[in-house]
Amino acid sequence: MQKIVSATASSSSSPPRSSTNISIDGRRHTRLKETQFNYRYGQKLHSFEPEKAPYPISYDKDILELEHLDGQLVKYLRQGSVSFLNFHEAERPQRCLDLGCGTGAWVIEAAKEWRTTEFIGFDLVNVQLKALDPSLEERIQWVYGNFLTTRLPFEDDEFDHIHIQSIALGVPENKWDVLFDEICRVLCPGGSVEMVEDDIIFPSLPRWFTAPMRAKPRRSASVHLPEGSVRGSISSSLLESPPSIPNHDHALLESLYKAVFEHRFINMKPSAVLPSYFSTYFRQVTLGPVLSFFMPPLPPLQPLSPRMATAYAIEPLGLDAERRSVPNTAPPSSSPTRPISVSFSSAMSKESSSSTSESSLVSRERSHSSPLEPSEALSSIAVSDTDDHSEDIPSPTPRGLYALEANGLADKTAPRLPFVAVERLDSLTERSLAMHLYRAYNYVLGCQDALWEELKDRLRNRREELEPFGWEDEEEFEEVHNRKKFERLLERYRSDMQSRVSFWCSLRDLGWPQPAREPLSKAELIEEERMHEAMLESRRTASFEDQQMPCRSIRVLVGFKP
Repeated sequence: MQKIVSATASSSSSPPRSSTNISIDGRRHTRLKETQFNYRYGQKLHSFEPEKAPYPISYDKDILELEHLDGQLVKYLRQGSVSFLNFHEAERPQRCLDLGCGTGAWVIEAAKEWRTTEFIGFDLVNVQLKALDPSLEERIQWVYGNFLTTRLPFEDDEFDHIHIQSIALGVPENKWDVLFDEICRVLCPGGSVEMVEDDIIFPSLPRWFTAPMRAKPRRSASVHLPEGSVRGSISSSLLESPPSIPNHDHALLESLYKAVFEHRFINMKPSAVLPSYFSTYFRQVTLGPVLSFFMPPLPPLQPLSPRMATAYAIEPLGLDAERRSVPNTAPPSSSPTRPISVSFSSAMSKESSSSTSESSLVSRERSHSSPLEPSEALSSIAVSDTDDHSEDIPSPTPRGLYALEANGLADKTAPRLPFVAVERLDSLTERSLAMHLYRAYNYVLGCQDALWEELKDRLRNRREELEPFGWEDEEEFEEVHNRKKFERLLERYRSDMQSRVSFWCSLRDLGWPQPAREPLSKAELIEEERMHEAMLESRRTASFEDQQMPCRSIRVLVGFKP
């Protein structure tokens, strides 16, 4: 076996890919290709051409940290082990390759578990972590290259174990054959290979969930004329919004996301493609079923607190009428205006927040200029002293957390996940599903640059494909306006998904108390009550199928070289 002497050395069997830059002092500095990144609209991207390296996800910190969530899931399911194979002490690999190692988190954790194994992490770019333990560092080496365009820079039969995870996002369907040829070449006879891959899923939210967050206050059906009379009424059909072709609010982003992978010839369901390759190239193959995790449960809506105060100065009703009629001449308070309070049970849209802010400002100005009349004070108390609606809140429907499917179809024989005790899966809590949804929607946001390029291509060449989504162009400063609209789409998607994940509910279950809320003004309270009622009504119409949509599908495959 070749002895590894450096933890960060590049492979010597392939020439370094580099570029030369001239600095201010006139000296030439060579930069390796794997250390070069492009920065566009705040995202960190690899510098390879999409035709040579079609991986569309950014290398931002938030995206790289998702790899640690995957590692913790495997360790939990395997009761502390980093591998789905049961290696005895004397049978552990002597030389291991992690193909597409990313940050190298798996390599470092495996080096802690397998004390005598030498590791090589192979990846396209240099984003690997540094092992703090010197005893680990001397057994780890990082090698860089592009396995889609060149052969792996290793000898035949060099490794006795190969680990592969989450590379399907960047492998075109016509490259799998060549890649598996290379995997078999560098794997020694009898060596093992394990592969963990996710299907590419765009998590979406039904309209019954997003509509209340963007609902407007209801208008009266009657037409009130300036003199105060009422003539006729507006037809209810005119008040209803026209039917929309897309089936959810983020249909345009979903269309762009799918097109990004289709145009790169990347199959979005590797769980259905990879089993045939494993059966062709390896023996003693174990094909785990597709493990699908559902969307997290809807958190219970918090009833409006009866102790919510208003910003009005409510005086006792027994005060002298003359005293109540004297205006308050005290100057307004110099304290800064507090930010709008946002309910833990919902997320307010920008439109509703701005309107609420204006109403709150008017209410505060009035409270400083003149006190309320008794009738107004009573109405204010009636609004803020809301009854407990807990009995009206539909309780979550009992359901499973996951589903096991064989060959992509529902299996009536209830397939089992190999190497994993069923008790480990069943011990997962409902709130653990929030982690999978968080991972899924962050991968969509990490694809922002590729989504923008796809949108620009449609604007230039295929505008008719944007018509069903209601996209309208601005003739002047077209690209600037389109970019702003695109960023608003992404921000709305992020906000909606954060509301669906509801990390506040997870923290509460862990014992964290909910922060005390500031008193609400009358306008804020009315807006919150309106949104609360809208969300209650929408949940009553929610279907069980909407809540059983998978937000993650993962498959484990294991084989041995004959």
